[in-house]
Amino acid sequence: MDRRAFAKLTGGAALLRIGGAVGRCRPTLAQDSTSLADLGLPELTVTLTDDGFAVSPSETAAGWTLVTLENLTTEDDSGPDFTLIPAGETMDAIVGSVGTPTAGIPAWVFETTWAGGPFVPQGETAVGVVNLTEGDWMVWSGGEAFGAAALTVTAGAAATPAPPAITADVEVELQEFAFVEFDDVVPAGPRVWQVANTGEQPHVTILFSVPDGTTTEQLLTGLTAMMTGAPAEDGVDPESLRSVGGCTTLSAGQTAWIELDLAAGSYGAVCFSPDEETGAPHVLMGMATVFAVE
Repeated sequence: MDRRAFAKLTGGAALLRIGGAVGRCRPTLAQDSTSLADLGLPELTVTLTDDGFAVSPSETAAGWTLVTLENLTTEDDSGPDFTLIPAGETMDAIVGSVGTPTAGIPAWVFETTWAGGPFVPQGETAVGVVNLTEGDWMVWSGGEAFGAAALTVTAGAAATPAPPAITADVEVELQEFAFVEFDDVVPAGPRVWQVANTGEQPHVTILFSVPDGTTTEQLLTGLTAMMTGAPAEDGVDPESLRSVGGCTTLSAGQTAWIELDLAAGSYGAVCFSPDEETGAPHVLMGMATVFAVE
């Protein structure tokens, strides 16, 4: 992961950086898995280019929704943040604040709804299932200068309020400040991941391939060194990290599902969301873990 990409993930002075190797075609999942595309949910297609996000259709019914993201940027790994626009805010005002130094993170960041979504490496496509409530939403990448897209979510008979019956291969819980209920070894190949925020702050899950033998302590040391200038000592070299997917920002109490196709090897999960009290990225507070895929 080059320093430019890392700077985008950590957000710098931007409002918030919220954020798989699944290929351009939807993979065939393991026999016991639930194919997200077969759930019969309303569908949204999100396309990301260097000019920004586009979403189709631009209006959908409230409830659980299948999201397909195609990342057509020339060099950026990213994903759609589905953000319920807070009362008193506008999409233009929020986008305009990205990259503008402020005295702190706006309070609404921790109060509004972030529904999650698939984080996707450049040139690839991924799918996920998110829960959208009635209101005006924006589809964007918090902390990056990509153009945002507006999304209207309506109530009505077409709404799908009940959680879908999804059999997940991997379950992850996000709390302050750790990935919990997360096995040290997860199955390789096309799989459905369930990501649930059972904490009190928004969290993001970005997955990286790491050199074999890397420990959680080495991952934290390497990332901390890059972010703070502290001695790297035995930390992993951030230049060796490559993002492979993940789940964009989830608010407290929110759950999303994503499809990932990970080859056998070593990986790290990292949260770069800012702490409500200090503004520090959660990774600096220990929110990272190394796991194996077999």
